[in-house]
Amino acid sequence: MTSSARTDQGTGPGRNRTRPAGLLIVACALTALSACSSNSTPDNDAKATNSPSASPTVSKSANPTEATEAEAVKAYSGYWREMERAYAAADVDASRLKDYASGVALVKAQVETEAMKKKGSTLSGGVTVTNSTVTQLDDSKKLLKAQLSSCLDVTKWVSLDKEGKPVALPSTRVTKYVATATMERWTDGWRVLTAQPHADQPC
Repeated sequence: MTSSARTDQGTGPGRNRTRPAGLLIVACALTALSACSSNSTPDNDAKATNSPSASPTVSKSANPTEATEAEAVKAYSGYWREMERAYAAADVDASRLKDYASGVALVKAQVETEAMKKKGSTLSGGVTVTNSTVTQLDDSKKLLKAQLSSCLDVTKWVSLDKEGKPVALPSTRVTKYVATATMERWTDGWRVLTAQPHADQPC
């Protein structure tokens, strides 16, 4: 996702570790691409602890699992920070998003920013990400995977037209909702593979 998002495993082989779900893209902010309302699936500098520009510090923990989860949360915050940069320029290459996203999450950002560039639109401001929580760690495969949930607020992520003027948005649009992500730990850090908004789940 404050605003702007852009170890050991701790479990035995083949086992999933499930933690209570917390409250963790673009669909609701990109009205020009796909309108988001209470019926659809889906910042400036808002001050949220887990937000992109104020990434949570990974402190040394005696618990390897907690350290792993903290690293995943920090990478998720970085993902939203770079998403903001990519959409502000309507160009993924204007950001370091590839350092934080891969697979479906990266392709989606590339497709949407290319469409924005053709229209001459951008996104100004940023998102606020709070309550980022790792709900599951899966070490059954070669690469460690994590499921993450957070509360995403896109109120201050404003769509601008080619003249730089704010685009009128539906009054029924959802601006604060639960978002989930699937992440994978690579040798050089975590990557967001999928990012899914849940407009029907306000937070």
